Amino acid sequence: MSEVNRELILIGIDNAAFPPLLEVLEEREIIKAGQLRLLEEEESEVDPQVFANRNVPVESLEKFRFAPEQVVVLLKGGAAAQAALTAAESAGAWVIDAADNTRGDETVTLVHPMLNAAGLAEAERRVLALPSAGAAMVAEALLPLREQIQAVEVVLNQPVSALGKSAVDAMAAQTAKMFNGQEADIDPSIGHRLAFNHLSSAEKPLASGHNLSELALIHDLRRLLGEQVAMDATINTASVFHGQVANLRVALKDEAGVEKIAALLRNGARLKMTERPSAQEAVGGEETLVGRLRQSLLNPKQFNFCAASDNLRRDLAMNCAQVVHLLLKNH
Repeated sequence: MSEVNRELILIGIDNAAFPPLLEVLEEREIIKAGQLRLLEEEESEVDPQVFANRNVPVESLEKFRFAPEQVVVLLKGGAAAQAALTAAESAGAWVIDAADNTRGDETVTLVHPMLNAAGLAEAERRVLALPSAGAAMVAEALLPLREQIQAVEVVLNQPVSALGKSAVDAMAAQTAKMFNGQEADIDPSIGHRLAFNHLSSAEKPLASGHNLSELALIHDLRRLLGEQVAMDATINTASVFHGQVANLRVALKDEAGVEKIAALLRNGARLKMTERPSAQEAVGGEETLVGRLRQSLLNPKQFNFCAASDNLRRDLAMNCAQVVHLLLKNH
């Protein structure tokens, strides 16, 4: 099948990752404007979107007919997205789930373009899932040490954009009200103010004390790095719009010097060593920043370090665009 006849279908125009995904697709010339189709639910009124200097109309999701030559990216969840996934898979299209529609479904291949892209050829179904932005960043930061890792504890400080565009809009409105001396409205689904706050959890805890996103992060990391690595995770939500930071506590199988661990991280693909990684420094970049490497004072086999990245552009948009590219070229 000729690549020029392939189409990329994006569902979820109001997703926070949509603008950076369009940017990456255009910058890397992965598709032409004539190959791009944009879909949204019928009741939504969305203006045409500009791609490669052309206006691309937003079509009705309910009326769209999927076909085998298409690659479909789900940027949103919900009943309409689930129905689209079923229809697209039945039509023979490839589906990339970037919105947790297939969470918990072990028949769906979890794909990180740098860690396990070869798995595309062995996929049980033509449905793929992207790891969460947090899992994608942490997996890349740990990859150079994978063979030596015994256990990992992740403390992820996620931005408000990890909760979706509605949360970004809510924090912006809360910030504006507070600057004007007004009381900020609180989203009852979160239960806390997002503006000028740092949440220990943006979700209600489960019986174990973890929340669902923490368990999903652990699950994604195990699928990417191997079941032999013991994992635990905590996810906090910081009052910033974009950019994530993770503090990683890594227990190694054997003792190693700081210089050896630093050299492994320095040579890691798409990693950049810096003295004090920050979310602000990472936003807009295409690398995961790692630094603050130090040996634990509690255990000579444990090292602590920090990783930071752009959760939308780096860990969702770029990874999604790379998987799209592989599917259009080779599958």
